[in-house]
Amino acid sequence: MKVLCIVQARMGSERLPGKVMKEINGQPMISYTLNSLKKSRYIDEIVLATSTLEINNPLAEYVESINFNVFRGDEDNVLERYKLASDKYYGDVIIRVTGDCPLIDPIIVDHVVTKFLMYDYDYVRVDVPDSFQRGFDVEVFSKEVLNKVYDKVCSRENVSREEYKIFKEHVTYYIYTHKDEFKVGYIKGEDKYFENKDINLSVDTKEDFERIKQILKLKL
Repeated sequence: MKVLCIVQARMGSERLPGKVMKEINGQPMISYTLNSLKKSRYIDEIVLATSTLEINNPLAEYVESINFNVFRGDEDNVLERYKLASDKYYGDVIIRVTGDCPLIDPIIVDHVVTKFLMYDYDYVRVDVPDSFQRGFDVEVFSKEVLNKVYDKVCSRENVSREEYKIFKEHVTYYIYTHKDEFKVGYIKGEDKYFENKDINLSVDTKEDFERIKQILKLKL
């Protein structure tokens, strides 16, 4: 059984373009996400999944230069990007993380994987934002479930239907909105550890980036 972590990232963010390559302490933000994930006890391989658009070339080249594999696929159909990346790198268990989470915690990642494996879930996610701060987002699901969702959403019958567009853009949205079809689990945080749940620890805006920069400087 191979545990494959696919990190999705792109340079064309509308609110903060190029955010994953913005430097903190002299290194691009994406490096913090990838290197934190390397500390996981369960992840066998980490792959960055970005699109084939030229704007993403600097991201892909940098990630390859620090010895991580890169998969490039469709810009808008992120579900297909995950499906094809998992085909190429032979993942049995898929971890989904986004590149704008530089404070991702490998201990939390391993906890989600453990629950997924122990209780035979189809899908387990960190309970963001209800009991975890945004920025610790981790989702784990089986390759079998990913294939099932892809075959339905991207079938000849459904792929062009407007109501299925959201399922192509958001990889796991079909799973957790169809709980009658899948066994879905959650990892909940304790209030004493996550008292400031309203503070965003992912990077969506310039203000978020400045907040994360200050946190990471304190960790030096």
